[in-house]
Amino acid sequence: MNKKRVLQIITRSDWTGAQKVLYSLVYGLKQFHPDEFEVEVACGPHNGMLIPELEKLNVKVHVVKDLVREIDPWKDLKAYFQLKQLIRQGKYDVVHLHSSKAGFLGRIAAKRCKVPMVVYTVHGWWPIEQYKGLKRRFFILLERFAAKHSDKIVFLCQRDLQKAKGWKIGKDHQYVVIPNAIIPEAPAQKGALRKELGIPESVKIVGNVARLDPPKNPIRFLEVAKSVLRERSDVVFVWIGASVVDDVYGEKVRRWLKENPQVKEKVHFLPFRKDAVKLMADFDVLLLTSDAEGMPLVVLEALNQGVPVVSTDVGCVGEMIGDELVAKGQDDLSLILLNALRFEKNTRSAFKKDYQIFVSAYKALYTRV
Repeated sequence: MNKKRVLQIITRSDWTGAQKVLYSLVYGLKQFHPDEFEVEVACGPHNGMLIPELEKLNVKVHVVKDLVREIDPWKDLKAYFQLKQLIRQGKYDVVHLHSSKAGFLGRIAAKRCKVPMVVYTVHGWWPIEQYKGLKRRFFILLERFAAKHSDKIVFLCQRDLQKAKGWKIGKDHQYVVIPNAIIPEAPAQKGALRKELGIPESVKIVGNVARLDPPKNPIRFLEVAKSVLRERSDVVFVWIGASVVDDVYGEKVRRWLKENPQVKEKVHFLPFRKDAVKLMADFDVLLLTSDAEGMPLVVLEALNQGVPVVSTDVGCVGEMIGDELVAKGQDDLSLILLNALRFEKNTRSAFKKDYQIFVSAYKALYTRV
């Protein structure tokens, strides 16, 4: 049997949500279906962890030198032709796109090359929702146009699908819902974070693992910390992750901490850490303060460690953790967090089964060619 040739395309090669999803999918296809698929990956030139992690799996990675996150008409045009050349030469049966820039350029290029199956996964609607008015309308129109070049559009939950319907992006026959899943691992040994930061067992840890970027809203994280610390002093707050694009938001965080010295001594900001999941094992609660999300892997990673999650009402999170742990406003977020701190950690979900379903669902899409 001839293997189906699959090309995964993503804009950046750092180690955040969409990149981890891509890696988990590639890993699963190689683990469970090595005789059915030959998988390759294309990404921009950013020097991130994704490329070496894929190379450890013996996955061929193509670096598209002009594929960048920022809008740059000249580079974007060159990236389109670079992708088109790669797709034509690769003679792929399936091209699967992730992230908005790669998703737009790659879908058009793939269809122009007559690829039999073009799949686009929507990792949340922040590329649209960050804007208002005419700018939002413009990006909705771009997504409508790109949808005409898709065979299937994958959403992470029903909420994101309903937004696409409301914006008239794609048609019902294109829609598929496949929730994200993580590669199942045993819970990490506790104690690493407490030891590193000198936090005693009697103190609760509220944490997050995310970029210091506007959609993640670390300032809201700090405001909630300020509110909670008025009610109880046996809590510290830990944020793991640095700015990916630039450090403008990092400077905002430093300025806020300078203006709130009483909170500063109860807050720790750590840089990006490859062992973040291990450190997360010491969290008593994961506090997600984002303005926009898809189906954040950090929530799955926390639940896998038995760590309860409290979140803003974004993306697919309500469908993941239940509406009672999702806040409609900042005051609600503080109250729900205070309540969550009174209880023991959650039990783990059936992550092995979830992961196998995730891989099988994509396999079913790919084999429709």
